[in-house]
Amino acid sequence: MPPMRVTTILRLSWPVVAALTAQHAMSLITIAMVGRLGDAALAGVAVGGTLFSTLVATLFGLDTAVQAVVARKIGARDVPGAASVLADAIPISMLSGMVLAGLAYTAAPVILALITGDPDVIAHGTSYLRALCPTLLFAGAGFAFNAYWNGRGRPELSLLAILIQLPCNAVFNYGLIFGAFGLPRLGITGAGLGTMLATLVALAVHVAIATMVLPVRDVVRRGPTSSGMVHLLRMGLTVSVQQFLLYVGTSVFFAIVARLGIREVAAINVMIALLLVSILTATGVGIAAATLVGQALGRHDAGDARRWGWQASLIGTLLVAPLSLAIVIAPTDTLALFIVDDTTIALAATPLRLLALSMCIDTAGRVLVFALRGAGAAHVPALVSFALQWGVQLPLCWYVGVALDGGLIGIASVRLMLCIVESAVMAAVWRRHLSAA
Repeated sequence: MPPMRVTTILRLSWPVVAALTAQHAMSLITIAMVGRLGDAALAGVAVGGTLFSTLVATLFGLDTAVQAVVARKIGARDVPGAASVLADAIPISMLSGMVLAGLAYTAAPVILALITGDPDVIAHGTSYLRALCPTLLFAGAGFAFNAYWNGRGRPELSLLAILIQLPCNAVFNYGLIFGAFGLPRLGITGAGLGTMLATLVALAVHVAIATMVLPVRDVVRRGPTSSGMVHLLRMGLTVSVQQFLLYVGTSVFFAIVARLGIREVAAINVMIALLLVSILTATGVGIAAATLVGQALGRHDAGDARRWGWQASLIGTLLVAPLSLAIVIAPTDTLALFIVDDTTIALAATPLRLLALSMCIDTAGRVLVFALRGAGAAHVPALVSFALQWGVQLPLCWYVGVALDGGLIGIASVRLMLCIVESAVMAAVWRRHLSAA
């Protein structure tokens, strides 16, 4: 692979990986602060945050559509056309955020009661979620800007907004949770409001960048068009539905593991946190791949687009390989960094080794999923992922892990097998789609 192409992929990838890591850090900071309020408050943030993440996931389709279309416009040297995509995306994001916020505010107590029966947890979760509701409005617009910068090949601008948001999130949360800096002591409600205010700051940074740093000209004067909005909705709808169902499926997965016992739930939480490192890396490289593929297709160079997809997949796999190898060699030592109980560590060691083997395989397929999105074929990987998760993974996890008493080893084996199948399918789809392009 030519060094110049490696450099290009890494240049576009690292700001995205850093931004995703910063977002994850914001969640960890909030959890650490709320943990001082007690177990019920911490559990309330967990269940309320799960519902919030599920609603946010419905906005991911717009992010995918904007990046794909903008990348093609930039590849065709149509900068005004790329700006028009942002003009079409912002109203969609704002309207969608309003609908989702209204749904979350009114339905929060009922939905949270389906997840947990503890009245204190429901009360805390409802307070947290309702305070977070306006965030859906600002987050959607932020996604549109992020996708625009990524599509233009300027992911460092998205990173700048998040790096400013991170300390604001910590300060606002601390002040409003504990009543510091002369602010009212609002407890868990303050955690939601602090996150909302930090998200608003990030959106203001995006607007400032679009106004003064890299001007997006004529967006306000031109305004959105119905045809442009419909095009984005059609492109993003499949991804939005797939991501929503993915998050719902994750909740079902946790419910299955909970049938095995408390130790298993604790162990799987740590394993998923470790897997998230590889997922963040794959997502960063994948977003870079989507940009490069879209720009190549904008130049009507399908051969170059095909090469970008394969090469990004290889680079993502190589980046994740050292972590995967380290965990495979020393799963017990890795778990000891997070788990104190020796029995739980022993229970999780073999499943973690199996999941570590799946990291590189999952990364290869995940990068190709983003490459397909950049090529305007988001519906194919979305349907494949949905079919495998709901039609195969969840039923097999229950049957092998619970019914056959295979436990976490059985569940991890199912996950490894499906990673191989899904990545192989994505590779075949990528080869076929770009051959026909």
